[in-house]
Amino acid sequence: MPTPTIAAVVVNHNTSLFTELALRSLFAQHTALRPVKIVVYDNDSTDDTSALRAFAATPGFAWVPSGFPLGTRNNSHGEILRRFVLEHPDCSHYLFLDTDVVFVQPETIQIMLAELDADPTAFGIGARQSWDGLVPVPAEILRANPNIQDARLHPCCALVANTALFRTIVEAIGLSAANYLWAERDEYLDTFALLTRVMRTHGLYHRISRALVRHFFTVSYDYDDPATRAYKLNERDRLLAALRA
Repeated sequence: MPTPTIAAVVVNHNTSLFTELALRSLFAQHTALRPVKIVVYDNDSTDDTSALRAFAATPGFAWVPSGFPLGTRNNSHGEILRRFVLEHPDCSHYLFLDTDVVFVQPETIQIMLAELDADPTAFGIGARQSWDGLVPVPAEILRANPNIQDARLHPCCALVANTALFRTIVEAIGLSAANYLWAERDEYLDTFALLTRVMRTHGLYHRISRALVRHFFTVSYDYDDPATRAYKLNERDRLLAALRA
């Protein structure tokens, strides 16, 4: 069986230290993650990108201006991911990473690859998400917030097989969030949600891996209260210092 070739993507949105942490943890937890190409798209970030760019200035990385500023009318994330897919047609798998994910278990990607390959009805697989890196997000929270993982393949850490069908749907409808206008209500479909629904019409579904990742959630935008924000920044700095050492 041919060795998988993975094209990975992360979008930096004034989150350079989080992005560095995500990428350092990726390599720290994997002993043989090859071959893989990692593309860091940057949304014209104004924070200090020097440490991230120094880490990314090695073979296998590409630093690419996204063409979008920090402030756009709508979230640019899905549009950048669509561009990434269409510009990288020759890999065997796509790896989508959020800037605020942290790898906490050895060989996470290899585990996800094996699980994905074992299920012919799966077009992609997402890592199991955790707030603290120890236990999964509680079931009651997932039931109340299906967009975390049940209603869509969450791109915080998602592995997708590169097929002509996937690329065709990405080209046609994209990966961006959408509002579906029912007669009496609006339904918000977060990034990847519309794509996930369309893939179901082809008998293809997303799966959740047994492999766990830590996900800080929403660090690209100022949604947190001050205490939560401070906690996330302190945890980021603590983990990053350990990986740099």
